Amino acid sequence: MRIDAHCHTDCSDGNVTIEERIALIKACHYDAATITDHDFISGEQVARARQACAGLPFIPGIELSLRHQGRVVHLLGYFVDPDHPGLHQHLRQVQEIDRLYTQRLLDYFCRRGARLELEELAGGSLHTFYSLRLVKRLAADLFDNDPTRCLSAFQAAMQALGFAYADLAPWAVRPAIELIHQAGGIAVLAHPGGKNERVMAALGFLLHDGEHLRQYRDWGLDGIETLTPVHSPEEIRLYTQWARGLDLLATAGSDCHGDDPYLGPALMGRSIEIPSDSYENLLAAHQARAGASGKAP
Repeated sequence: MRIDAHCHTDCSDGNVTIEERIALIKACHYDAATITDHDFISGEQVARARQACAGLPFIPGIELSLRHQGRVVHLLGYFVDPDHPGLHQHLRQVQEIDRLYTQRLLDYFCRRGARLELEELAGGSLHTFYSLRLVKRLAADLFDNDPTRCLSAFQAAMQALGFAYADLAPWAVRPAIELIHQAGGIAVLAHPGGKNERVMAALGFLLHDGEHLRQYRDWGLDGIETLTPVHSPEEIRLYTQWARGLDLLATAGSDCHGDDPYLGPALMGRSIEIPSDSYENLLAAHQARAGASGKAP
């Protein structure tokens, strides 16, 4: 069974609703579904997704924003309990920092001609808040959706304000892996490479090597996202080899945000070849993790 294991809705910085995301998953003829919004999951989101799935297997998911060695790291969690208290305590802290830094950036750009209030950045599906909506909104309002101009402007703004993008997510990888496990899930490192991807470089993402992956594995990491549009063919081969050598699950995901003038067209179903056993592999990893912890999957 095939599953695109990495996609977003307007609960974070996607450009589609929960129901539209599930409809696109069905249109791509996948056999199972997940949603992995940035730093957000809730019981209502999962319930709406499952209702839209109408029997299609659904995995509750999330993508946590973290920092390691001063660089940005994203960690995917699958099969997590959407109502886990510890997870929601963490997400409330994320929202507090996210809003603080976003307000500072918004004030900076309003002094330079932007006409925007913080409340206008709330998402449509569940009225959630996520900082990258500011980037997308100002990209359209001030920079004609030109990524080069927009990214340069945001880098200049952060430098002037004395912080980096990684400061919006000051949480470490090891406790994040543990948190996903505590919430009943498995932890998979999202897009560990992307050395040729301009946006990831501009935002300060960590390019992971074998030493990073071995360290994360020792901390309990369950898998690596190997098939993703930001990886070059060389990186796909390299991370697949590391996944095998470290006995880690290899996953595939489009990181689709929906048709978006800034993040690009909808990549789901067109960017990567999803393996035919991708859902079964996720399920097996979850069962193995549950067995190791003595909990029922």
